[in-house]
Amino acid sequence: MGDQKIGMHGMTDSLNWKRIAIGAGLLLMAVYPLIHGDPYIMHIFILFFIWSLVASNWNLLMGYAGIFSLGNIAFLAIGAYTSGILSKNLSWSPWLCILLGGIASMALVTVFIGLPALRLSGIYIALLSLIFADSLPTILTQTRSLTGGAMGLHDVPPLFEGILRIHSYYICFALFLVMLTIIYRTIHSATGLAFVALRDSREFARSLGISEYREKLKVFALVSFLTGIVGGFYVHYLGDISPTTLTIEPFLLTIAMMEMGGIGRFPGAVLGAVIIVFGNEFLRLAGTLRLALLGALICAIILFFPGGLMQLVDWIDTRIAARRRRAHG
Repeated sequence: MGDQKIGMHGMTDSLNWKRIAIGAGLLLMAVYPLIHGDPYIMHIFILFFIWSLVASNWNLLMGYAGIFSLGNIAFLAIGAYTSGILSKNLSWSPWLCILLGGIASMALVTVFIGLPALRLSGIYIALLSLIFADSLPTILTQTRSLTGGAMGLHDVPPLFEGILRIHSYYICFALFLVMLTIIYRTIHSATGLAFVALRDSREFARSLGISEYREKLKVFALVSFLTGIVGGFYVHYLGDISPTTLTIEPFLLTIAMMEMGGIGRFPGAVLGAVIIVFGNEFLRLAGTLRLALLGALICAIILFFPGGLMQLVDWIDTRIAARRRRAHG
């Protein structure tokens, strides 16, 4: 009986509630189009996949590497415009154009933000990245013949002819799983440890032989490449993009996803994206009160859990562990 009890206890530990919740969530997303398949809900899910990846990449840069960037929506826009222009004007395969969009985003961000950031820190990197993002709408407007100017880029080809909403859903779901796995493995690799070491104690990390130069370039290159790839899928799914993507609302909502989820916690940005994307869509029924209600919800969560939803997860985890200890004497 003692061995059986220990075995059951070990099984309970291995199948803790967080793994069950994650498994149930992924199972729901995997089977939803097959059991219900409402096109509108699938559209919101696709937006959730896209924006949760933007926020998760931003969290890797700001939360783990400690680099206060304010230009990550521009990374998305560069990837989206590059992929859209190439596929529309040159009739290249959208899959190739998405890859080229990620490379273009990585190259531009590394040159214009990553390299100058080697001599900057804190608020100065934030200002540099903000200037980079704010200059992009002007550049897009002035290059009207190529980018469509203020009207934006329209009639961008889809990923393939005859694509249906359910195809887009599963493609974006696969992208969501693959990219979150990359981010998770990066965080738990030697590179991720170097990011955290430089964030928490730069002098100590440098004394251990960690190259700040190499790690900063690495995180800028990785985050901008992945965000640019997301931008490519974004534009080929929606079929158009305009400089309004770079306005204040998407910027603030993505920041809110990170704050609500928990800065420097994985997968906090995904949890924040659940609240922001679905809340933002369903609160459209409230009309002009939508942003006010969403803001009140964000304030309520941050007020009770300053560490975001991941702090709520920790609180539930502690309560369950305490109850389990009492149950086992």
